[in-house]
Amino acid sequence: MSKLWPEALKLARRGISVFPCNQDKAPLTPHGFKDASRDPDIIGRWWQRWPDALVGVPTGDEFVVLDIDQEHEEARRWLDANFRALPATRTHQTRSGGLHLLFAPHPKFTCSAGKIARGIDTRGAGGYIIWWPAHGREVAHAANLLPVPEWLVLELHPPRQPCSGAPISRRRRASPDRAINGIIRAVASAHEGERNRLAYWGACRFAELVKQGALSEGDAIEIIVEAASRSGLHYDEVRRTARSAFHRIIGSA
Repeated sequence: MSKLWPEALKLARRGISVFPCNQDKAPLTPHGFKDASRDPDIIGRWWQRWPDALVGVPTGDEFVVLDIDQEHEEARRWLDANFRALPATRTHQTRSGGLHLLFAPHPKFTCSAGKIARGIDTRGAGGYIIWWPAHGREVAHAANLLPVPEWLVLELHPPRQPCSGAPISRRRRASPDRAINGIIRAVASAHEGERNRLAYWGACRFAELVKQGALSEGDAIEIIVEAASRSGLHYDEVRRTARSAFHRIIGSA
């Protein structure tokens, strides 16, 4: 019997359905992730037939996944910019040195490829991942399956842009306004445990808007301080966080 059979069976006993994939991560079963099972007899037959198969796991019902492929420079830049805002949720190292961040199910956290940034994918209902811990890859924060941060949902589903028929001048004004409002909502509604991370993330986003000429630096800092204070952070603490973020992004504040 394959040495991977016990790993697949261990997941099944935890209530997580599995299915076999080839080394290119493509499903070996006729209907892909739809064939996923927790039946030990079925799992045993699969890994007897394909002893070296990768362990595939459907996403959506038990968890959703942020897939960061660090072979892409854009993905590395995105991770560097957002690392402090990402919660310490269960994280798997992938075969290529990337990361799978697992979160509690969220209806708006859907499957996407490169929508957030090149090399940043998401997996929700209708998707699957390879369960790399079954293949000896490292796991961090194993006991944590935290909610998806609202700012991350916002990055996946940004506010709609105005219709293409609107005058160019109106389109240019509306887009930053929508982005600003979305950032404010995410920062102001942060829960305890994620407030500092979100304050830093929001400050970084506002710094980027300053670089684009959409806001003055003074206005941007005051907005983020006010937004973060609504979540319960002290003004002085937020101002220090904002200045750190602005210094990192534009070398000022």
